[in-house]
Amino acid sequence: MTLGIVLAAGKGRRMFSDLPKVAHPVLGRPMILRVLETASSCGFDRLVTVIGHGRQLLEPLLAAGGYEWVVQEPQLGTAHAVGCAVGAFDADEYCVLLGDVPLLRGETIRRLLSGRRKAGAAATVLTGFPPDPAGYGRVVRSSGDRIERIVEDRDAGPGDLSLREVNTGLMCFDGQALRNLLGRIGRGNAQNEYYLTDAVGLAAGDGLVCTAVTADEWGEVAGINDQYQLAEASRTLCARVVESMMRSGVLFTDPVSVWVEDTVSVGRGTTVGRMVRLSGGASIGEGCLLGDGCIVSDASIPPGTELPPYAVRCGR
Repeated sequence: MTLGIVLAAGKGRRMFSDLPKVAHPVLGRPMILRVLETASSCGFDRLVTVIGHGRQLLEPLLAAGGYEWVVQEPQLGTAHAVGCAVGAFDADEYCVLLGDVPLLRGETIRRLLSGRRKAGAAATVLTGFPPDPAGYGRVVRSSGDRIERIVEDRDAGPGDLSLREVNTGLMCFDGQALRNLLGRIGRGNAQNEYYLTDAVGLAAGDGLVCTAVTADEWGEVAGINDQYQLAEASRTLCARVVESMMRSGVLFTDPVSVWVEDTVSVGRGTTVGRMVRLSGGASIGEGCLLGDGCIVSDASIPPGTELPPYAVRCGR
């Protein structure tokens, strides 16, 4: 059995919000649901979310989607969080994902899983090259795609800090190896937490194979830590939606200025003006003209309709 574990127990202090970080919406939907929906397309036998801070707000979201969860209390680090899931579910393989990485694509998760299986690795880490690696754990390679260890930023020396390749936090483990490693991880570090990254160094030290798979694009695997990054994630996802629609025959006169959620459908031959907002279950027929500033939310617009500038159509 392959178990997907989504870590979502943190508070997200830099959000300056009463909402748990992963409950914040990205392009209209809580980011945790976006991560879970993506993970659900990757062939996991079971999928579990580890929650802690703000669990009273997250539990209804997860229950409505039919998702399972376990509680991490208190929050003592990523290895402790993973241990909460491993203790509840015995699996042959574990894949650790993060609830605050909503732009992650399913093909990247599948590539991580495939990389570990092909290498027969005890652990495989998804790595990346951010514009600025400050704050991220540095990946120390031994040779080729083999990893020797991961050093957290606060514990890194000058030599490690010069490395550009970082741990994204997404990892895949052989089940038996992970169960053996978790009990050996201590808290002798700057944050006094149980780091999941320590499992890599322990495994490599035991002579087990630990490998890396590198993300194609940093923006896809970057986590959200503040309100600006949250807004940027929505804008990036919106741009993906608009590009897909334009390649299917929808005309946007100013693609950068619009807000189009991925729950919306727009028919071929429709022209969408500047600063238009399309949200919820909006459905726009073929050959329509939506003037500048129109808002359509949860409403159906028949084919051939022309909406004047700043028209508002709301359903439900």
